[in-house]
Amino acid sequence: MQYIVCAPSYDENNGGAIFLHQLVHVLNALGEKAFVWSMPEIYPLSKRQRLRRLFQPPRFATSPELNTPVHLGDTAPDDAIVIYPELLKGNPLKAKNIVRWLLYKPGVLHPYEFTEDEMFYHCGEMFDVPELTGGAPELVMWRRNRNYRNENRPDRKGTCYIVRKGFEKTRLPETEAPDAIQIDGMSHAEINEIFNRCETFISYDEATMYSQFAAICGCDSIIVPGIFDTHDAWLASHPLAPYGVAYGFEALPHARAPRDKVKAFLDQQENDSKDSVRNFITLTKERFETLPKLET
Repeated sequence: MQYIVCAPSYDENNGGAIFLHQLVHVLNALGEKAFVWSMPEIYPLSKRQRLRRLFQPPRFATSPELNTPVHLGDTAPDDAIVIYPELLKGNPLKAKNIVRWLLYKPGVLHPYEFTEDEMFYHCGEMFDVPELTGGAPELVMWRRNRNYRNENRPDRKGTCYIVRKGFEKTRLPETEAPDAIQIDGMSHAEINEIFNRCETFISYDEATMYSQFAAICGCDSIIVPGIFDTHDAWLASHPLAPYGVAYGFEALPHARAPRDKVKAFLDQQENDSKDSVRNFITLTKERFETLPKLET
């Protein structure tokens, strides 16, 4: 059987795109046959955008560092296992074997439309919907970005912040200050530079890896609370963040003490991610693969 992973163009600033392309890469590295497929737009296009797409079709980007061959058809072979992210509605590839990978909690940011007999996975317990999935197993693709490093500068000052999926939260005075730097949309090289000259990083998004990257660079890394009541409750759903990140300002002592352990911990999680892919291969084949019967 082959795997087809439906994904947007590769984008080094888009965690979901990274996870989806990385899954194809790791599946191929483990000896499977895997492809990435350019998924359709999830947002309606304006008339002007449709005309532009007609004359200048967008290029589907892949990463030169990843082994991600592209599936060019508009349907899936009968024996293919197709992986859709939760935000993609329905079954555009008309696949018979469907895995729905919950990279975010369904319905929070995007309406969802699943089909019958799908197999579910999540990339974190906070994104699972047990009453819908029956309790999905975990599939993660953590990878530490090597752009981030602590340059140990002695003159740190100021605050930087990111909004991303936390756009509905009330803004804090610290991020509304004239000299506060918003990093949304910047390149990793630019963000690394800012992380190394700022003292504090504030994230309105409760599930972005930039919180860990900031800690690696030596920032006080703080998440603005929203979903959870306490740091411990947040941590229970974020096993990737036992070090270096505070859920609320009152948890800063927890974050500062073991900040130097973040990089090694993420490296270990990167290795452990391959085990979740091996488990994914086993479980999907048990469910979808039909073995030929031996003649007696």
